[in-house]
Amino acid sequence: MKFSEKLMNLRKSKGMSQEELAEKLNITRQTVSKWELDQTVPDMNKLIEISKLFGVSLDELTNNIEITGPENSYKEGSIEKSNKKISIRIFVVGLIIGLVLCGIGLVKQNNAKKINEERYTQAAEQSQTAVDKANARLDEIEQEIPVLQKQYEAKQDEANSMNMRDSNWFAEHSKVQREASDIQSQINELEMEKFRIEHADYTVFYSLVEPITYNIFCYIGAGVFALLSLIALIYFLATRKK
Repeated sequence: MKFSEKLMNLRKSKGMSQEELAEKLNITRQTVSKWELDQTVPDMNKLIEISKLFGVSLDELTNNIEITGPENSYKEGSIEKSNKKISIRIFVVGLIIGLVLCGIGLVKQNNAKKINEERYTQAAEQSQTAVDKANARLDEIEQEIPVLQKQYEAKQDEANSMNMRDSNWFAEHSKVQREASDIQSQINELEMEKFRIEHADYTVFYSLVEPITYNIFCYIGAGVFALLSLIALIYFLATRKK
């Protein structure tokens, strides 16, 4: 027979209500009800009081039940400590995972920053090289144009100085004019080239590696840490001794 049944029979044999038994044992009626419903069992001290109250031996009363005593209390304390350790381990694992992921994110972010700096430096060097070449070409043009202008003026003077009475005047004059026209075309081309060089954009564009892309590691790490911390807290609260 279970303890719950024994207690109920003993109580009824004495004509006691649950309230009366609870009052004699200095406990609540709900505690007596739980005993009789086989939800809990009393500790050793209460078992001794019950055996004396009803005049039965402790062995007869406690047969087939698990007695709550110092040994069991020690076991419960050990279980509670073990559960606490598990909660701490879950928290530590979450912290380690979070730190590792954040560390990966920071390393990748620093690598992206270095790559961007290298690309910027390369682009700046290429841009400066293009500017230097353009300036060197401008210097050449600045030197060539005056020379060509003098040649053009000389051709014009030559054409103007020709004697129209010469039999081959027309042919020679036309030849000199064509040469002058060719020189003027060269001057015009140099002027256009100078204009293009002066108004050109020598900026070298390059693609950036977005460091923000790697912040996701930090976000995930923080999320994992928060989640495992919450699980550790819930586990600790759910398993601690009431």
